[in-house]
Amino acid sequence: MSQALPARAQVVIVGGGVIGCSIAYHLTKLGVKDVLLIEKDQLTAGTTWHAAGLITSAGYHDDTSLWMARYSRDLYSKLEAETGHSTGFRPVGHLSVATNPARFETLLRERDFQVGYGVPNEIISPREVSELFPLARVDDLIGASYVVDEGRADPVGVATSMAKGARMGGATIVEGISVTGFTRTGRRITGVTTNSGNVEADTVVLCAGLWTRQLARKAGIDVPLQAAEHYYLLTEPMEGVHRDLPIIEDLECYG
Repeated sequence: MSQALPARAQVVIVGGGVIGCSIAYHLTKLGVKDVLLIEKDQLTAGTTWHAAGLITSAGYHDDTSLWMARYSRDLYSKLEAETGHSTGFRPVGHLSVATNPARFETLLRERDFQVGYGVPNEIISPREVSELFPLARVDDLIGASYVVDEGRADPVGVATSMAKGARMGGATIVEGISVTGFTRTGRRITGVTTNSGNVEADTVVLCAGLWTRQLARKAGIDVPLQAAEHYYLLTEPMEGVHRDLPIIEDLECYG
């Protein structure tokens, strides 16, 4: 439920997708209560609503990315208990397959790195892949990595659960109001202008997704963002396909 636009906030967040909602949630957890999130449409109406929702640490070979992936997995598994709103998280497991020696070597190194951080990443055989995902073709596989406790979540559920948590922590969220520009004192951003009035702020955070680049230009900032086209298929129910199948990825198929 939207509230009236306040005249001032310590932090103004522009954009109510999963990133904006996450920042609002975590700021309140850090003790920042005067947080205002402004969404021009409805929460999750931009990129978030059609995201795939894969929760996996596959491909992460650095401490920070791996920590963030595992932190997110743990958070999404317990947010419902905190907020009463489901994230749709299902730990169905994640498979990453290898069809050539170079890719298999990458999986081995990734496994060794991640196990050191407590990730239950194991290398399994093509036969085990077939047992976990009977629809998969495995005759050309060398092996695969398997992380049993990762899976998928509902992106809208994740975002709205964090939005609810942010509100519970004292944040204000308004919808249906567009940020049109910024107020400045010299080079310092001092707030935002909207189609419903101005808001002063100590800090402004842009989380507008695809629209961040054009909005940032109004502040004289060039954000190197570009839209990229991705694909997925929505099908009718198929025999042998059910919601508890693990995620399976073959990164050699990506261009």
